[in-house]
Amino acid sequence: MLKSKLQKKILLMVTSLILFLMTLMLIVFVITDYLNLLDRSHTVGLQTAKMLSYMDTVKDGLEEKGDVEKAGDLEAVIERYSNQVDATFIVVQDKAGHILASPDDSQIGKVIPFEDGYKAIVFGANYSMLSSEIIGPSVSSKAPIYNEEENQIIGVVTVGYLISDLRENVHNRVEKLIYISLLILALGIYISFRLAKSIRKDTFGLEPEQIANFYMERRAILASIDEGIIAVNQSGKITLINTAARSILGIRTNRKGDDIETIFPNLPSVAELNGSVTQSFEMVYSAKRLVVSGMPLQLEGVQKGALITFRDTTEMVEVVNTLYEVRKYSDDLRAQTHEFTNKLYLISGLLQLGKYEEAVRTIQTEINVSDNTNQFILENIKDAHVQAILFGKLGKASEMKVGFEIDDNSSLGSLPKWLGTGALTVILGNLIDNALEVTANHSEGHVSFFALDFGEDVIFKLSDNGHGIQTDQIDTLFQKGYSTKSKTGRGFGLANVQQAVRSLGGTIQVSSTEEGTIISVYIPKHAEHEEREVK
Repeated sequence: MLKSKLQKKILLMVTSLILFLMTLMLIVFVITDYLNLLDRSHTVGLQTAKMLSYMDTVKDGLEEKGDVEKAGDLEAVIERYSNQVDATFIVVQDKAGHILASPDDSQIGKVIPFEDGYKAIVFGANYSMLSSEIIGPSVSSKAPIYNEEENQIIGVVTVGYLISDLRENVHNRVEKLIYISLLILALGIYISFRLAKSIRKDTFGLEPEQIANFYMERRAILASIDEGIIAVNQSGKITLINTAARSILGIRTNRKGDDIETIFPNLPSVAELNGSVTQSFEMVYSAKRLVVSGMPLQLEGVQKGALITFRDTTEMVEVVNTLYEVRKYSDDLRAQTHEFTNKLYLISGLLQLGKYEEAVRTIQTEINVSDNTNQFILENIKDAHVQAILFGKLGKASEMKVGFEIDDNSSLGSLPKWLGTGALTVILGNLIDNALEVTANHSEGHVSFFALDFGEDVIFKLSDNGHGIQTDQIDTLFQKGYSTKSKTGRGFGLANVQQAVRSLGGTIQVSSTEEGTIISVYIPKHAEHEEREVK
């Protein structure tokens, strides 16, 4: 029993189509077959009539009408040829219209005036026509009979095919075709039923309107999702890409059919996404930080492709960097306040002890050191954001009792706006803090900062005289969670530095010995939007 509208529709459509084609073919067959029979009747009838008109037996039967033997021979010839050409009747008439031979014995001896046959008897014409002259509506072919001596017309041979017989022949053939057509119809109904079940299975039992609703819902959902979604087949060709994905990637056209590597060259291949494991990683695309996830698409345990989802974390990272920048500034100001408070306590103590000259020297020394450092930064480091970072870190270094100096060869102009305050804070803040912490427990801890924007790159270099980094640890230095310190919650500072440098298209170089570590950062002055390898 059919329970599906889809099955009913398919069955109805296929059955209707088969019936229509069968009816059309039957109509065409009936018309074509009937016309062919008419044409054959005209042709064969005329040829037979001509042939009989030249036969001596026919001529002798006409010339010797009273001869019983001749009449018998005439009847035998007419019957034989009538059976051979499957004619309904063959009639022989003399010039006066008397019937000498006919399949109907009751007509022999009768006179049938020549009406349709006058052309043959008068003009000696051979022709075929539709006529009712002899027996009934028929295809009648007529040929004149000449005597050999005087070459005069002595009679007419008429070969006829009744229209009713022709129609009966067509009817008999159509009846056979109808039986065959019914078998074809039954087979078509069975095949359509199997086809409907197969289609219903392929569509998971969903009806057409359900599929349409599902498709519209899917389009609406994909259009409303802020997360980028790309589906690929087993060959890595894109089969689906939603609006958010095109917006995030800056794609205007539909990239269906394109290779996924043209968009994400570093993604794992479809073959690498095995099982149901989702692989997630971060990457930079056109200066945007993306969190990408890839998982296989499976149907009945067979992998059919992969689904790639990604989201733009640039704005979130910028907010985090801004908060980080504020926190860093706050910590640096606190360190400066704390250091200045300590120096004020020192000066206050000297004044209370009456050591006025020593207090004045202390003040003068701090003023000179501060003025020289501040003047150097203001004259050689033109970028306001870098200046602010350095002023803050000077106070923190003083609090931690670590020597922090700006290399005399430093020279830095205003940096391009696209570098971003947050990225600079992440890079310089973490590198300086890390260097200060490494040297904090050193008896003569010292950190040197160098900046240069000569050429195509902006260069930042931090050197310290800490304990150094083991060679086998350099490769894992920038991994999230890795730290040389035992405290929990550490190991993210340098990882953030690496991510920020990569987002700016820069590189990081690390060299370390037992005498200390040098970390150099190279950032191109012009945006390249290309991820570069950390060395």
